[in-house]
Amino acid sequence: MNKVLLIADKLTKSFASSKTERFCLWHDINIEISEGEAMAICGESGSGKSTLLFALGGLEGVDSGTICFCNQMIYHHSNPYTPGISYIFQHYYLIEELSVLENLLIPVRVMGEKVNAGVKDQAHRLLLELGLEKFSHQLPKTLSGGERQRVAIGRTFMMNPRLILADEPTGSLDEQTSLRVIQMFFSVCQKFKTSFILVTHNENFAMQANKYCRLEQGELKRCK
Repeated sequence: MNKVLLIADKLTKSFASSKTERFCLWHDINIEISEGEAMAICGESGSGKSTLLFALGGLEGVDSGTICFCNQMIYHHSNPYTPGISYIFQHYYLIEELSVLENLLIPVRVMGEKVNAGVKDQAHRLLLELGLEKFSHQLPKTLSGGERQRVAIGRTFMMNPRLILADEPTGSLDEQTSLRVIQMFFSVCQKFKTSFILVTHNENFAMQANKYCRLEQGELKRCK
């Protein structure tokens, strides 16, 4: 049995809707993710699924409840580099002046680590796994949307994450390209035994995860 990686217990989040009233976005949210497990969260626009995702990584505060990752409590903070947790967003956030390979090496440099031969070998292996090896020295502007998102996925894996939080990673892509990118993302996560939580509006993608939930009227309902 795989070890439990993340536990969220009775999370509640609200916003001030007026000077005297608050709007409850979601309440009593419970989530448990084990090593190598995939979870997908669907919901209507404005249901709070992205806010929930950011809360799980410590980027968004909650009113009450606790989040434990790798036996350590997670508290709200503004540092996106929680050890062991990485993010993939809808927008690629690639640096256009740098090559594909150099974009993959950014997290290593940001963390102040040395870019040695081993790190470069890791980057090349990821590019090969993602079908991007032939683009390693090209600039992002020469790539398609799907190829750019694959670069963003590779950059995330350069941080050797134990958990990836993915917020609508194919939201700006067409249906066919989205399917290819999602399938590749699932495949790479499985190969590296990386857990992930995917927020998506596409229920077909969500059904491929081990756990599939919907966020409706402030409650997280298990569908699979």
